[in-house]
Amino acid sequence: MGKTIYLNYWEQHKVALRRIAVGLCVLIGIIVGVFWFYNDELPPMSELRNYTMRSGSEVYDRNGKMIYLFAFERRKLVSIHELPPYLIDALIATEDKNFYHHFGIDIIGNVRAILIDIVRMDFSQGASTITQQMARNMFLTLDKKVSRKIKEVILALRIERNFTKDEIIEIYFNKIFFGGQIYGIETASLYYFGKHAMDLTLPEAALLVGMIQRPNFYDPRKHADRAIERRNYVLSNMLKLNKISQAEYDAAVKASISPEETALKHYASDYFIENIRQYLEKKYGTDKLFEGSLKIYTTLDYNLSNYADSILNAHLTRIENSRGYATKLKNLDPFQADVVTAYLQGGLVVMENKTGYFRAMIGGRNFTHSKYNRMTLAKRQPGSSIKPIYYTVAVENGYTPATVINDMPIIFYDNDGKQWKPQNYSKEYYGLARMRTAITNSFNVWAVRTVYDIGLNSVSDAFKRFGFNYQANDYSVALGSYEVTPITLMAAYTTFPNGGYRVKPIFIQRVEDKEGEVLERAKVLQYKVCEPEPAYIMTSMMESVVNSGTATAARQGYIWPAAGKTGTTDDYRDAWFIGFNKELICGIWTGFDDNRSMGSNMAGGIVCAPVWGPIMRKAMLLENKGRYPGAGDSRYAFAEPEGITHTKINPVTGYYSENGIDEIFIAGTEPLVKSDSLRYNFRPTRYRYRDAVPYIVRPGY
Repeated sequence: MGKTIYLNYWEQHKVALRRIAVGLCVLIGIIVGVFWFYNDELPPMSELRNYTMRSGSEVYDRNGKMIYLFAFERRKLVSIHELPPYLIDALIATEDKNFYHHFGIDIIGNVRAILIDIVRMDFSQGASTITQQMARNMFLTLDKKVSRKIKEVILALRIERNFTKDEIIEIYFNKIFFGGQIYGIETASLYYFGKHAMDLTLPEAALLVGMIQRPNFYDPRKHADRAIERRNYVLSNMLKLNKISQAEYDAAVKASISPEETALKHYASDYFIENIRQYLEKKYGTDKLFEGSLKIYTTLDYNLSNYADSILNAHLTRIENSRGYATKLKNLDPFQADVVTAYLQGGLVVMENKTGYFRAMIGGRNFTHSKYNRMTLAKRQPGSSIKPIYYTVAVENGYTPATVINDMPIIFYDNDGKQWKPQNYSKEYYGLARMRTAITNSFNVWAVRTVYDIGLNSVSDAFKRFGFNYQANDYSVALGSYEVTPITLMAAYTTFPNGGYRVKPIFIQRVEDKEGEVLERAKVLQYKVCEPEPAYIMTSMMESVVNSGTATAARQGYIWPAAGKTGTTDDYRDAWFIGFNKELICGIWTGFDDNRSMGSNMAGGIVCAPVWGPIMRKAMLLENKGRYPGAGDSRYAFAEPEGITHTKINPVTGYYSENGIDEIFIAGTEPLVKSDSLRYNFRPTRYRYRDAVPYIVRPGY
């Protein structure tokens, strides 16, 4: 009976069954044909196995902190063994819960997606496994086409045959896109949270995994609410799969998100990074720098750089507000690129005197607004900050801190009868004054008379030795009328704490290739400028500038030895302060890019000196691992060379006086008499007590 029913069923449906069989054969044939057709368009297995992700060059600060990544795709590779288990669980729970149980594709999901795509003709369905996503990201485009989906399936099958599940996860995490130029979980972790992937918390890991679907849409910095909602969705998936407990889930969903302003975002170190990029790209080429996996160990102190940038910007913002400038930094969109920077600008460097290592370099107030590095590229008039350069030659020629010059009018005439009459900052004259007093209070007329006395050739010689490439052709050079780049002037000042040796600035300590071979290593270069004794005499007089002169504002919060010089140009277009102790130098400049006036009384001692103390104080704190050294710490004190003597002098005449004030001299230049026919210690200058006032200098004299 049963057999009869079966035969009847077969007779009734044999046509339909034959058609189904034929249809299946045709379908299988089509599938095989399609796979064969697209197979030739895909990379061979050897390319899959040898696939190498592009990894950029890592930049480190002096403390070993990774601060930047030069890369077309900013990616730092990480091993799966360095990832917390809950990060992997979050990925699988959200993107492919059957990952460890399938062979590369979710058959039901993919068939459904393809059929829906064909019916709707919009090709928008997903259903990709982690392996398929990996295949797409490695070798395919993001076009939503059936052909791409087929290729994706074929590649996924190949990948599963040739890679372990852990290898697939590792490649996936290193390849995945997180918005902007950020690729890979390690770079994303550093970028968004300022920590390595191994240190991510559960809510942080869930947030990053949640971003994978739509990185820009779920960017926690721009769309915090969306990011939290997506993060909580990932956490709920983990809870459903028992990857986390209810208590862990409850704690994680309550966690706030606070993306860090991390090193990979650049900001304070922008100008420093751009400076080394130009050098490295020129030397090694673009491809090697951006894809060569170099390790670049710089001299930068990232923490100090951030602090210095914040102190400088806060100070200049206060000035903008108090002065009522029409354009202020705060009025511009901080993320708007390449704008006209009509607001008050400023920059600074912090450098090690002995090595030339740059610990900080701020080339402007906002790198996005303007990539122009005012420390390395701008040419600005130095004002009185140039005076120590030629005063050094004067000391070599016999000038002493007790040398007296009459700070009274001097007039220069040219061949056309035009005259130049230099003036002091106060528009007043100070009469007979010692060299230490003139430097301490930045007397301009005293300085011009010195340059006239020692001659322009001597000034040109000083410029050459101190690293400047120009000749002194007129006496206005005494007041800093010749433009300099800030970095050159600040490097020149290392001569004084270094006992007469100028150091070459260094930004990179060494560069290694991906195998760890050293490609270059910095070599400290020092150039002899003068003997230790003139350098010490100048340092001592510049100590008076900080302790009782135009730069007393630099003493705010700073108790250690310090010396330096302020500078202010005509009409207050530029303001400077360059100060140093034995170990470090910090130079600060302020002005407008279009060289307009900052307004009355905007002198270097007011605009620049106040930020010097806090920055140097921070530098010393960082150098001493969070502790401030004692005020008398010998590391920061200026060592007196053997050729220096101490003598008591009359503070008015500059001559010897047993009841006078203490003064230092190069041995053999100290005054030995209480008075003579000159009445004042004019030696070794040409000037005398009864010189005409005004003092006239005609062409040829």
